[in-house]
Amino acid sequence: MRKRFLFLVAASLLTVSLASPNVQTIGAQTVELKMAHFMSPMHVQHRMSFEPFAKKVEELTGGKLVIKIFPGSALGGPTQLPDAVKAGITDIAFIIPSYSTGRFLRISALDLPFVVNSAVHATKVIYDVYDKYLADDFKEYKVLWLYSCGPGQVHSATKPIQKLDDLQGTKMRSPSAYMSKAFTLMGANPVSMPISELTVSLQKGVIDGMLTPFSALADFRMFDLVKYIAEVDFYVSPMAVVMNKEKFDSLPEPSRKALEQAGGKQWGLHAAQAYDQHDQDSVKEANKQGKIKIMKITGPELQKFKERVKPMDAEWVKETSQKGIRGKEILEAIRISAEKNK
Repeated sequence: MRKRFLFLVAASLLTVSLASPNVQTIGAQTVELKMAHFMSPMHVQHRMSFEPFAKKVEELTGGKLVIKIFPGSALGGPTQLPDAVKAGITDIAFIIPSYSTGRFLRISALDLPFVVNSAVHATKVIYDVYDKYLADDFKEYKVLWLYSCGPGQVHSATKPIQKLDDLQGTKMRSPSAYMSKAFTLMGANPVSMPISELTVSLQKGVIDGMLTPFSALADFRMFDLVKYIAEVDFYVSPMAVVMNKEKFDSLPEPSRKALEQAGGKQWGLHAAQAYDQHDQDSVKEANKQGKIKIMKITGPELQKFKERVKPMDAEWVKETSQKGIRGKEILEAIRISAEKNK
């Protein structure tokens, strides 16, 4: 399936290139890079992260390096983009590592429940431990920046989730294999699907709810579909913007430096802050409309959630250790960093 996707996209791009001028020479010594993601052009990350990054690179290079953005899965869907970058179908892509089960195991420690409590918090932790513990996950790519979405909350369209037992038997969209395990431990029935399918699935009753950041309310226009939200800061999804290594290495030194200067930790924190702000804005809009009841889970009841999913830590350590990864050491380092960077 993966090979067929790569062939079809490569064929379509070849057709376009034969019918179009050579984009490698738009102007004197100008190079154009393709950047792909699977979200809408209206998504906060497209507007606040990807477009400003492209503009900054163009300014730093005096127009010699131009980045053309392909949103909406034009060059590949969420699970296909890591391979699309390696194959050169796109030069740069936004990826969510947890969508590629078994491929980015080290950074998946941050997908575990109750590790961090915001996108900025997660991004600080990622960069704190990256060089020593996470870099091998991305050795096939040039990493431009790393970050995270905001924390996932339990959204429900059918009933309030005020305590752990309320999840029993519910059909909940899960963003990753790790969250599927978490839902199973909590008594819910996980349903795996890309975030882009949320709205239709809620409308048709395929799911009762989902585990997503507050921002999903605005991104997928779900203010009329979700009725209750349990605020638990359950998990985050690490994210990365990566580039084809050969393409990066082929660029002139000033262009390589511009990409690194425009990206890196400072841009990761910028993108994370945009996510956190988007979460806050989504909550404000929900409160303004008054259709959604948001309940913050704290104290003993929150502790019940944490205790129920606690076995996942040991399971993750065992799984990664069996594959020659220092799972125990990585998870300990991440939790220490999370405490330090609160």
